[in-house]
Amino acid sequence: MIILTFPYGPLGSNMYYVNTDSGNYLIDPSVEPEMVSDSKIPVKPDLILITHGHFDHIYAVDRWHDLYPDVPIYIDREDMSLLNDPRGNVSEMIDGHDVYQVPVLPLDELKDEKVKVIKTPGHTKGGVCFIFEDNDGKFIFTGDTLFAGSCGRVDFPGGSVKEMHASLMLLKELDPAFVVYPGHGPSTTIKEERSSNMFMQ
Repeated sequence: MIILTFPYGPLGSNMYYVNTDSGNYLIDPSVEPEMVSDSKIPVKPDLILITHGHFDHIYAVDRWHDLYPDVPIYIDREDMSLLNDPRGNVSEMIDGHDVYQVPVLPLDELKDEKVKVIKTPGHTKGGVCFIFEDNDGKFIFTGDTLFAGSCGRVDFPGGSVKEMHASLMLLKELDPAFVVYPGHGPSTTIKEERSSNMFMQ
């Protein structure tokens, strides 16, 4: 498995490309395709997966859809409406009114044995994490639920302190060997966050 990180999105959000033997996955399409054209492997997804519906994580989804119109785009049902809601996707907070006119599918209809979806509301109602496991290790893409040493904000529309705490406690129970790839900032591990992240205590 090869994991490429593209930390160029709005607000420093991370886009990830997961290259596996059985398929290729683009997670949180926040970076324009032309910005990754010189990456060490060609970025050509079979699936586009979205951890939550905030604009800084879907900023370039329309460009990816234009380039690969047959590639399915999945997001949790609870966050589907955020694509067309500048308040809900928080783009209006930075003087934007972003709407994304792309077809999306609900994650509960995803049939792919390579990726496991964990529902982790708190930052948004439809926040999720994506898990991949193979001989190379265990990897989780946490969006804006879990960061290295912190967690996502809960003061946006749909945010909830109670739900965020429950989601973090769920992640805390994962195998400590999991490598965490968050929506912002550097990677970490569940082991490290268990011991040092005050929000997981």
